[in-house]
Amino acid sequence: MEFNNLSTGQKVGLVSGVVLLFNLFLPWYGNSAVSRNAFEDPAGFLAFGGSFLAIAGAVILFLKASGRADASRGTMAAEQMAALVAAIGTILILLQWLRENDFTKFGLYLGLIAAFGVTYGAYLVMKDKGMSMPDIDDLKSLGSDDDSPS
Repeated sequence: MEFNNLSTGQKVGLVSGVVLLFNLFLPWYGNSAVSRNAFEDPAGFLAFGGSFLAIAGAVILFLKASGRADASRGTMAAEQMAALVAAIGTILILLQWLRENDFTKFGLYLGLIAAFGVTYGAYLVMKDKGMSMPDIDDLKSLGSDDDSPS
């Protein structure tokens, strides 16, 4: 897999995912004496959970782009799955910022931007392939197995 052969959306999503991975260890909260990363209070689940979901979206894009695996499930394509997972992750990080916005550091904002970057990258890949955002019927199909008899 050549990086130059990837589409713009794939590049945006993958680079944002790598930035988000490293960003987990940067300061998200603190003051002049103490810094806390995404794993420590007050960040907690919304910060690292949202980051992991957005990173999972980038991993889905990577697996699809490299041809190693296709994360399609039911009627949802891998690109739609990546966009959905990354969007949920972005929302969780946004909720963390809305919940606790005192003593924020650059890691929180970089995490929010990088998670949005993964979501936007997956959206661009979907747009390039003529796909739309998943609807409720696509979500219902996640629990079903296409090969099983009805």
